[in-house]
Amino acid sequence: MTSTDDRIATEGGPHRDGLFERVTHLQDAMHRLGADVIRLQTQLTELAAAPEPQKEDGGAPPFIFNMSRDAYKGELATLVTWVNEFLVPVYAGSGEDLHGDRASGRAPWCPAWWEHHEAVGRLHALRLAYEELCDTRVSGPSGPAVWHRDHLDPVLERLRSPHGPFAACSATTGHRGSTRSEPA
Repeated sequence: MTSTDDRIATEGGPHRDGLFERVTHLQDAMHRLGADVIRLQTQLTELAAAPEPQKEDGGAPPFIFNMSRDAYKGELATLVTWVNEFLVPVYAGSGEDLHGDRASGRAPWCPAWWEHHEAVGRLHALRLAYEELCDTRVSGPSGPAVWHRDHLDPVLERLRSPHGPFAACSATTGHRGSTRSEPA
């Protein structure tokens, strides 16, 4: 205690009207406040010196044609999985739907679609847009509708149009008669 604290404690006895306890309580509160200030100053100094935090997921990947050869292969494998396990069953159809209808101008879905550079580019862009727009926390509730209208429908129309990349393909024999069943 300081000399002032000693004087207060001795004037009129140690428990005069509870003043001693109140002073002790205030001193304890000031010490705790001082310790909190020091702790917060230390945290501020550490935060100021810390490097900028990096995104955990590294952000969106670059467009597939702007990747290194190894990155391209990994991204193509991811794209093949997304297209074959999600896009084709849900949106391109199955069975006879994949054969197309040349009379109505609809080309078949190429079972070796990854052999078409145009298809790879368009489908990769479609998947990037899907990741952005179908996360309603990011794009809002209308994001999925925008993805369908502005991205999915035009890509499928282009790929399966009579002048699109799948026009010369067969749903059973693949790209221009190719019988390959897995991407290179």
